Amino acid sequence: MIRLIQRRLIIPRGDTGSFTIPVQGTVEDGDIAVFSIYDPMTHTTVFEKEVELTEEVLTIPFSHQDTVNLEPKKYLWDIKTYRNPQYDEDNLLIGGDEINSYYAAFSLPICEIKEVAQNV
Repeated sequence: MIRLIQRRLIIPRGDTGSFTIPVQGTVEDGDIAVFSIYDPMTHTTVFEKEVELTEEVLTIPFSHQDTVNLEPKKYLWDIKTYRNPQYDEDNLLIGGDEINSYYAAFSLPICEIKEVAQNV
């Protein structure tokens, strides 16, 4: 079960679930959000998930495959929204008309990947 307690995200390794937060600003058809988990020790993004934006809430879903290979430890997380996202010829996101971060202007919230008792 995925838990969001205020801004702290807790994900037991291998679990499925989702969390939902309010959308900031206005949304147009085709706008997307990219959820990222960042390792401050290695300065690398260890997980990214792209989702479509809707008018009122942003839901980030997680499958077993999304979480099973994440190393249990504390990370940071953020969400970037893209108005009119732009992709390269390999369908990789390269920009947008307007890009905004949810938390980067303040301090990135903690995402804790928890170890589980069962081998997954």
